[in-house]
Formats: sequence, structure tokens, C-alpha cells
Amino acid sequence: MDRFRKRYLLNGFSLAPDEQLLTHQGQPVHIPKRPFQVLLYLVENRDRFVSRTELLDRFWDGKEVYDDALRKCVGAVRKALGEETDTPRVIETRWGVGYRYVGPLKEEIVPHETVITEVEKSTAVRIVFEEEETHGDPTGVQTTAAPPVKLITVRRTYGKAFVALMVMAIAVASAAFMISRRASKATDNPKAPILSIAVLPLKNLTGNAANDYLSDGVTESLITTLSSVPDLKVISRGSAFSFKDKELDPQAAGRLLKAAALLEGSVRQSGDKVRVNVRLVSTADGEVLWANDTNDRAITDIFQIQDEIARSVTARLGFRAGGNRSEQLARRRTANVEAYQDYLKGRYFLNKRNSEAILKSIDYFQRAIDLDPNYALAYAGLAEGYDKAFFFIGFPPREMIAKERAAAAQALQLDDSLAEAHVAMATVYANTWDLVNAAREEERAIQIDPLNVEAHHNYAYRLIDLCKPDQAIAEIKRAQELDPLNIVMNIDVGEILLFARHTDEAINALRQAIEMDSTRANAHWELARAYEDKGMYPEAVAEHLEELALQGESQQTIDTLREVFAADGIKAFWRKRLEQLRAKPGYVEPNMQVDIYLILGDKEQAFAWLEKAYRDRSPFLVGLKSAPRLDLVRSDPRYHDLVKRVGLS
Repeated sequence: MDRFRKRYLLNGFSLAPDEQLLTHQGQPVHIPKRPFQVLLYLVENRDRFVSRTELLDRFWDGKEVYDDALRKCVGAVRKALGEETDTPRVIETRWGVGYRYVGPLKEEIVPHETVITEVEKSTAVRIVFEEEETHGDPTGVQTTAAPPVKLITVRRTYGKAFVALMVMAIAVASAAFMISRRASKATDNPKAPILSIAVLPLKNLTGNAANDYLSDGVTESLITTLSSVPDLKVISRGSAFSFKDKELDPQAAGRLLKAAALLEGSVRQSGDKVRVNVRLVSTADGEVLWANDTNDRAITDIFQIQDEIARSVTARLGFRAGGNRSEQLARRRTANVEAYQDYLKGRYFLNKRNSEAILKSIDYFQRAIDLDPNYALAYAGLAEGYDKAFFFIGFPPREMIAKERAAAAQALQLDDSLAEAHVAMATVYANTWDLVNAAREEERAIQIDPLNVEAHHNYAYRLIDLCKPDQAIAEIKRAQELDPLNIVMNIDVGEILLFARHTDEAINALRQAIEMDSTRANAHWELARAYEDKGMYPEAVAEHLEELALQGESQQTIDTLREVFAADGIKAFWRKRLEQLRAKPGYVEPNMQVDIYLILGDKEQAFAWLEKAYRDRSPFLVGLKSAPRLDLVRSDPRYHDLVKRVGLS
């Protein structure tokens, strides 16, 4: 037995890990169990910042908790250490990074008292058995009561050897009792039924990254098919794909995704042959519940392979097949495998959300349609591609929206029961300022497929533009609930909150999104806008510069903007940015110009660019009544006239 233990001295405080005790000048300090654990963890990892996610995973074990649970916990630590939150001296908080212990610290080693006393030379033997007893705390914090102590006294009428043997026998019996007790508890609490599953991105084993489209496509198809099973919760694509190319054990992935089972595996393609190997794993204990046994099969069997996997997984989990909905999903596919592969390539490139990839996606969707003119899902994908070509590339809206409308209409004509087709047509209506019909199409998509994340996401924006902020917040949070690790959903929670004028909440949500993925330029843009609304200009400029760096802007441009702001403030920053934008070739989106001129206080130029947006039929005008920046001109008669002409009055 170890006779020594470690103790941390924190400038008047003493932290004893083994005793779970914090004292100040020899007197115990009241601190609940979880804050004590967090403090100890920060102290033991004092050489680095510990992220919020790491702490939640470690001490809340993946349970549903509110975002402020950790902040309250750290607040309890600060209170116990006598630290004021506005002048942190012990726990440093860095937004988007985490927490770090920065206070004074000294380690010392002290003698360790034995738990079980030795056989004494007196006339008796004293043996102590301890059993931890945990009681629920109404606040949700678990506290440990003083353990009961059982004393056994043995009269020394025999020799030392006999007494020692007796001590050993009692210890063995006690251990057996404890094991039996735990086994009894385990029997009383059998494994919970598996009601939720996540399909992790299948690994591409072809050795060629260009074939990612197939492994990603099979993954998405399995997610869609399993989502048709009543009462089975299937984690959405965005959250599942946050684990692409990452190695995590099943228990850790299950905690993060809040799924009771994982379907994981790989796809290998060689010529016209394909092999899909998967296994179903319990996230409670890592047990493999089912695995398929496949050989190389013809690529033309890909639909059958996916159906076989979905049926086997459904049966292993004890669910019925999805009935009519499963049959509808099957009918929406093309029978042409080449068309299906081109569709998968289109989805693969569209999900990348960059200029080159979006153009490739449009090309692949069109190829799929050329191979199968009745492929409704490909038309819906093509419509989305044209929409992204406007928003991400900056193509003139008239041309893109006309093509988008034609593709969405064809998708609906081919299959009116396709939720994706209604989502595509809703986007067309929104881009042409028809909010009522846009909302109707999104409501129809949700009715067809209540788990369609994109429908809930887009409907939130429709509600904010219809001046229904509370409903919009509820809808975007529903989308986030369905797809909690999808960075797009998390960023757009912040944007909806910003449009609803909940600026502080928006800042918090956007900071958390950036903590999830700091490489998303639009997250920094939205956070910068929120900071500007609060008058926090240094913070806003820092976020704007980060956004520009992520978009590939030159270091010289970024350095110039930084120097201009430092010398002359926010208006000089935006005048310089306006000058830089005008120097760029190609179509200039009026919306950006309107924003800049309103910041500069030049209403005449702002209205001039609003009129240009009206002439260009800019989709951004759908937000005339909701955009926070336009609060500066809502009393102007020209604003009311424009709202009426756009059809939003």
C-alpha cells in the first residue's frame, strides 16, 4: 500500500485529491463534488487550456445539460477560492479555447494513513471495511456522505499466524460480498433498449480520395433509409459527418452523438466490383451486435447491398421496417447505377461549399439527369446547386434563380411526395420575395419528412423574415436538436438570434460554434456583426480580419485594414474595405454595399444600392423587414416604399 499521497497548495488553500477535501488555513471549504473534480482536473492539467467540450465529456458523461452548467460549475470553483469573476486570478477563461488554472501552486507529499489497520499486538484485531454511499442532491450535484464503518473485534486467544489467516478469510469474504452486491445491482439494471443510432461515415478503402463520393453516398443512403423506421432516432448527416476521418472509440462517439448504437465500416471499389463491410456496435460497452459478411459484388448491386444492410440493422435492433415510407424512398431512386453515382458525386461536391466544388456539383447533377430524365432527386440537387452558385460564388441572381426554378419545378412534377423537392421550391419562392409560398412549401416538406433538417433550418429563416422571431428561434433550435454537431446549424442559431435582436445570446452561440470549428469564415462574419451591434469595435475588427484570412484574402490587405482601424477607427476601416471591394472584378452584390454605407452613416448611398438590389431582383431583399442593420432607416419613407414594392408590407 502506498504510504504517501500528493497535496496541492494554492496560496492559502490546500487541495487533497485522495480525501476529496479543500481547506483554507486548516478549515474545510464547502465545495460540491463536481466543482471539486473540475478544479482538480484544471490543476492537474495546468500546462494547457482545457476545452469546454473536454470538461463536459469527462464530468457530465454525455448527459443532457444546459450550456451554462459548466459555467456555473466554474463559478462555484471561483467562489470557493474567493475569486471575483471580473478580476480572475486563479481560473483564466479564453473564449473559444477553454479554461486554465493560472494561480499560485505548490505540490507536496504527505504521509498516507492506511485504510485497513494492521493486526495489533494487543488483545484484539481491528478491521475496517468502507463502502461509499452516494445520495442525490436536489441541485443535480452528487455528494458523497461519510462512509459507514464496520468494526470486527477478534479476541487474541490463538497465535499470530491464526489471526492473520482469519483476517485474510474475512477480507476474501468481504470482497466476495461486494462483487455479489454489484452483480445483483447489474442484474437489477439490464441494458436499456437501443432506440437511437448513428451511421458514421464509411471509410474509403480504395486508396483514392476521388472515390470518397461513393463511401459518403452509401453512408447518406443508409441514414435516409434507417430514418424511415418508426420510433428509431437516427442522427442526422451533419452531426455524423463531423466524425469523418476521425478515430474515436464507440463509447466516446456515442456520448458525443447521444446514440445508443453506431453503424461503422468501409467501402472498397475496384473496377466494377464493390464491397461494403459494416458492423453494428453498442456504445454502452463496445459490444459488436451484428456484422455483415460480404464478398466483392457488382457495382450494379449497390442498391440491393444498401437495402440488405438497412434491413439487417433494423431487425437486429428489434424494429419493423418503415412500411410505405421505405417503399417511397426506394421509388425515389433511379434504377440507373451510373446516374446514381453521378448524383452521389454531385452531393459530395455540393457539401464542400466552395466555388470550384459547387460548379462541379451542378455538372454532375446534370449528368445524372441526362442518364435518367425521371430522376427527381437529381433535379432537387441541381436546384440547390444553382442556389449555392448565387450565394457562394456571386453569380447574378436573375440567371441562377431562373435555372433554379426550372429544376425545382421538374423535381415536384416527377415526385410531389419528395421533401427535397418542396425544400428546393421553397428556396425559389424565398429568392423571389414570396415569403408566404416559401413558408407553405417548407411546412409541406416538414409534413412529409419531420426529420428533414434542411426543411426546419430554412423554415426558421422564413419565420424570421415574416417577423415571427420567437417561432424562428424555436425552429432553428429544432434543426440544431436534430443535427447537434452540424456546424452550419450551430452558426445559424447565432444568426437567427442576431436577427431576433437577442444579441448577447447570439454572441454566446457564435462563440460556441467557432469553438466547434474555427475555420468557418461565415461564423466569424456573424460574430463580427454582433460585436458591432454592441459597439465592441476592436473585437468586431478582429473577427472580420479572421474571416478575410479564411476566405483567402492577401496578408497585405489584412494588414492594411488592421493599421487603418488602429489609426482612425471603425469608419476608416469600412471606407478602406469599400475601396478594396470596388477594385475587385465581377458582379458586386448590393447587400454588402448597403451594410457598409449604413455603418458610415451615408443613407443616400445606402438607398442607391437598395434600389440597385431591387433592379437586380436580389434575394437578399427578402430580409428587408428583419435585417438588424436596416433599423437605421426604418423611419424613412423610402424604406416603406421599397417594402411595399418588394411585396412584404
